Amino acid sequence: MWGKIGNIKKGEAFLTCLEYKDGDYCIAHCLEFDIVAQGKTFEEANKVLAELIGEQIKFAAEKDLEDKVLFRPAPAKYWEILRELRTKQARKVLLANPNITATQILNSIECIPAHAYAR
Repeated sequence: MWGKIGNIKKGEAFLTCLEYKDGDYCIAHCLEFDIVAQGKTFEEANKVLAELIGEQIKFAAEKDLEDKVLFRPAPAKYWEILRELRTKQARKVLLANPNITATQILNSIECIPAHAYAR
Protein backbone atom coordinates (compact mmCIF):
# COMPACT_ATOMS: atom_id res chain seq x y z
CA MET A 1 0.00 0.00 0.00
CA TRP A 2 1.29 3.42 -0.89
CA GLY A 3 1.13 5.83 1.96
CA LYS A 4 1.56 9.53 2.23
CA ILE A 5 3.56 12.29 0.68
CA GLY A 6 5.67 14.44 2.92
CA ASN A 7 8.39 17.00 2.66
CA ILE A 8 11.70 16.78 4.46
CA LYS A 9 13.20 20.18 5.07
CA LYS A 10 16.99 20.30 5.05
CA GLY A 11 18.23 23.87 5.24
CA GLU A 12 16.40 25.68 2.46
CA ALA A 13 15.59 22.64 0.28
CA PHE A 14 12.32 20.78 0.29
CA LEU A 15 12.47 17.14 -0.75
CA THR A 16 9.56 14.90 -1.66
CA CYS A 17 9.15 11.68 0.28
CA LEU A 18 6.75 8.81 -0.36
CA GLU A 19 5.98 6.57 2.60
CA TYR A 20 4.63 3.06 2.17
CA LYS A 21 4.62 -0.37 3.75
CA ASP A 22 6.59 -3.26 2.30
CA GLY A 23 5.73 -6.35 4.29
CA ASP A 24 6.56 -5.61 7.92
CA TYR A 25 8.76 -2.64 7.04
CA CYS A 26 7.92 1.04 6.78
CA ILE A 27 9.63 2.61 3.77
CA ALA A 28 10.55 6.25 3.18
CA HIS A 29 11.64 7.13 -0.38
CA CYS A 30 13.13 10.51 -1.31
CA LEU A 31 12.19 11.01 -4.95
CA GLU A 32 14.69 13.76 -5.83
CA PHE A 33 17.66 11.65 -4.71
CA ASP A 34 16.14 8.18 -5.22
CA ILE A 35 17.26 7.22 -1.73
CA VAL A 36 15.21 4.66 0.17
CA ALA A 37 15.25 3.88 3.90
CA GLN A 38 13.34 1.40 6.00
CA GLY A 39 12.39 1.14 9.63
CA LYS A 40 9.97 -0.51 12.01
CA THR A 41 7.96 2.75 12.02
CA PHE A 42 7.59 5.59 9.54
CA GLU A 43 9.25 7.88 12.06
CA GLU A 44 12.30 5.60 12.15
CA ALA A 45 12.38 5.25 8.35
CA ASN A 46 12.22 9.04 7.91
CA LYS A 47 14.99 9.56 10.46
CA VAL A 48 17.23 7.09 8.60
CA LEU A 49 16.29 8.71 5.28
CA ALA A 50 17.23 12.18 6.56
CA GLU A 51 20.60 10.80 7.73
CA LEU A 52 21.23 9.11 4.36
CA ILE A 53 20.39 12.30 2.48
CA GLY A 54 22.74 14.26 4.74
CA GLU A 55 25.54 11.76 4.15
CA GLN A 56 24.95 11.88 0.37
CA ILE A 57 25.19 15.67 0.36
CA LYS A 58 28.27 15.63 2.61
CA PHE A 59 30.01 13.02 0.42
CA ALA A 60 29.23 14.96 -2.77
CA ALA A 61 30.53 18.21 -1.28
CA GLU A 62 33.72 16.64 0.10
CA LYS A 63 34.53 14.94 -3.22
CA ASP A 64 33.38 17.88 -5.38
CA LEU A 65 30.83 15.61 -7.08
CA GLU A 66 27.64 17.60 -6.57
CA ASP A 67 26.82 17.60 -10.28
CA LYS A 68 27.39 13.83 -10.56
CA VAL A 69 25.75 12.32 -7.48
CA LEU A 70 23.09 14.77 -6.29
CA PHE A 71 19.57 15.03 -7.58
CA ARG A 72 19.36 11.73 -9.39
CA PRO A 73 15.58 11.35 -9.46
CA ALA A 74 13.66 8.18 -8.74
CA PRO A 75 12.26 6.19 -11.68
CA ALA A 76 9.25 7.66 -13.46
CA LYS A 77 6.81 5.18 -11.89
CA TYR A 78 7.32 6.79 -8.45
CA TRP A 79 6.74 10.29 -9.82
CA GLU A 80 3.57 8.97 -11.48
CA ILE A 81 2.41 7.59 -8.12
CA LEU A 82 3.08 11.03 -6.62
CA ARG A 83 1.06 12.71 -9.38
CA GLU A 84 -1.82 10.26 -8.91
CA LEU A 85 -1.83 10.77 -5.14
CA ARG A 86 -1.89 14.53 -5.48
CA THR A 87 -4.61 14.43 -8.14
CA LYS A 88 -6.76 12.11 -6.05
CA GLN A 89 -6.37 14.26 -2.93
CA ALA A 90 -7.00 17.51 -4.85
CA ARG A 91 -10.22 16.05 -6.30
CA LYS A 92 -11.35 15.01 -2.82
CA VAL A 93 -10.65 18.49 -1.40
CA LEU A 94 -12.41 20.22 -4.30
CA LEU A 95 -15.52 18.05 -4.00
CA ALA A 96 -15.72 18.77 -0.27
CA ASN A 97 -15.16 22.53 -0.76
CA PRO A 98 -16.57 23.74 -4.11
CA ASN A 99 -15.54 27.38 -3.49
CA ILE A 100 -11.91 26.60 -2.63
CA THR A 101 -9.11 28.31 -4.56
CA ALA A 102 -6.34 26.47 -6.41
CA THR A 103 -3.79 27.72 -3.86
CA GLN A 104 -5.88 26.38 -0.99
CA ILE A 105 -6.11 23.00 -2.73
CA LEU A 106 -2.33 22.84 -3.21
CA ASN A 107 -1.74 23.83 0.42
CA SER A 108 -4.07 21.07 1.60
CA ILE A 109 -2.31 18.11 -0.05
CA GLU A 110 1.05 18.10 1.68
CA CYS A 111 0.21 14.93 3.61
CA ILE A 112 -1.95 12.19 2.21
CA PRO A 113 -3.42 9.46 4.43
CA ALA A 114 -2.18 5.90 4.06
CA HIS A 115 -5.44 4.65 2.55
CA ALA A 116 -5.31 7.20 -0.29
CA TYR A 117 -3.57 4.89 -2.72
CA ALA A 118 -3.51 1.12 -2.76
CA ARG A 119 -1.51 -0.96 -5.24
